[in-house]
Amino acid sequence: MTFPWKKKSTDDTDSKEMAASGKGAGTFLKKWGIGIFLPILIIIFLYLLQTILVHFPSIGEGYCRTVFVWVSFLPVTVTSLFPVSLSEIVVISGVFCAPLLLALWVIHLVRAVKNKGGKRFFFRSGRIVAWVLCGLYFIFMLFHGLNYTRYSLDEKLGFGQKKYTIEEIQEAYIWVVTELNCARENCPEDENGVLTYPGGYEAFLSDMKDLYEESAVHFPQIKGNAARPKPVAVSHYWSYTNIVGMYFPFLAESNINVDVPFPALPSTVCHELSHLHGYAVENDADLAGMLIGLYSSCPQVRYGGLCDALDLVWSDLLTAYNKDTKGFEEFVGQYPICDGYFRDQEAMSKYWEGINPPKIVEKASEKANDTFLKINQQEEGVNSYAMPTSTVADFYFLYVRSGQYDSALTEKEG
Repeated sequence: MTFPWKKKSTDDTDSKEMAASGKGAGTFLKKWGIGIFLPILIIIFLYLLQTILVHFPSIGEGYCRTVFVWVSFLPVTVTSLFPVSLSEIVVISGVFCAPLLLALWVIHLVRAVKNKGGKRFFFRSGRIVAWVLCGLYFIFMLFHGLNYTRYSLDEKLGFGQKKYTIEEIQEAYIWVVTELNCARENCPEDENGVLTYPGGYEAFLSDMKDLYEESAVHFPQIKGNAARPKPVAVSHYWSYTNIVGMYFPFLAESNINVDVPFPALPSTVCHELSHLHGYAVENDADLAGMLIGLYSSCPQVRYGGLCDALDLVWSDLLTAYNKDTKGFEEFVGQYPICDGYFRDQEAMSKYWEGINPPKIVEKASEKANDTFLKINQQEEGVNSYAMPTSTVADFYFLYVRSGQYDSALTEKEG
């Protein structure tokens, strides 16, 4: 015999169980899906996106020259209002606050465990960490990571398509030395005869915001927002890691080590501002920085670009002479470099000899940088700083010999 009311009761129970089951599934999806798995999936997606776009540089180039310029405008504008490094303040504050935050976390953990809420506390902590990491990685990709996927600057400029004879490299070398000596002669010196800047590094960093943009107009490939490079207050201690400059993508800010002798600053500032203009790959930032220097109306900045050019063409010339050391020495001896250049080099050498960072710190810093670059699709790691050979000869024959370079300088002087 069956009882209708008993049947109804059974149906109600099944309905409640099904509802509870559905609610549990929804809660699980909300907690673990949105709370933990979603931010992890977003991080993986962004990494894979960068990996894929490396093989489609036209997309990366379009992003860097449009979207990146737009999205970086606000942070660049805001950070440039402050004369101090906001990146330094954030990082140092984070270092000092980390132990306090860890202690507070442990206190709350102990309380949660005592109240039998340990699992819930761990989940909430994991959710916060997951979303914070996701947010930081998203900002990094937006302001720097995707810039690794664009065309190389030397490729866009048509460099690296020709092999030069020893006579052609000699011609480029003569031009670099002549221009370097002329630029150095127009630069003020300190009491030790070393390159300096009126008003010190504060005035120099302030002026570089406009000086960089004045040169960048000659290269539509170097497009970005005008920004003020920032001095780092702990620069002396920064030197122990062999770091002279750093672009902090989370605030779109270029940070400069101002403890080093001034002759090192022009190239460093141009390099870091080139990162801010969308060139994430190190040798691209080096090339962009050198071009900015070569086209600068400021003798100190131009001298810095020519110093970079001299290092490159010297290496190319030495390679071209191969084992003919005597022939190489005889040739360069005919075109002496000014004494001011050697005083500048000696000042920088003495500085780094005085720093003499512990090997473990130096190796750790280099390893961290190498790992960072490789994670961002730079297989050569720290070796990616090396610019392609023949870069200076390419510039000389494509711009100087064609008359484009002289006309650009004439416009500046006018």
